[in-house]
Amino acid sequence: MHGLLLDENISPVIGVQASRRRPEIIIEDILHWRGGMLENQSDELVLRRVTEAGLTLVTYDVSTIQPLVTEWGRIGVTHAGVIFIDEWTIHSNDFGGLVRALERLWDGEHEQDWTNRTHFLDRT
Repeated sequence: MHGLLLDENISPVIGVQASRRRPEIIIEDILHWRGGMLENQSDELVLRRVTEAGLTLVTYDVSTIQPLVTEWGRIGVTHAGVIFIDEWTIHSNDFGGLVRALERLWDGEHEQDWTNRTHFLDRT
């Protein structure tokens, strides 16, 4: 995992807080990354662009991204990884919980190849 890109459903504050606590974590948010060029774009375009950049997408959007990733796997399209978050596991307004969960995942997985990997983020 080279870095993380937070989708537009995740507050940019998460990236700011994570970077302050752990500057070694490469974390961007979709509203600011490359001038916000991916804001309000299709899931497919977002996933293609972050894959080209080698970033792993972090999203609460399980209902549309997960089927897209499954379809891409079926037809042999590669992605740079997706980290799914479920609102029932970590609420979107639980900034501290989300930052800590991303830190734990980074600590354990940032040296791994995230090509075509998915992960459901949890509190533990």
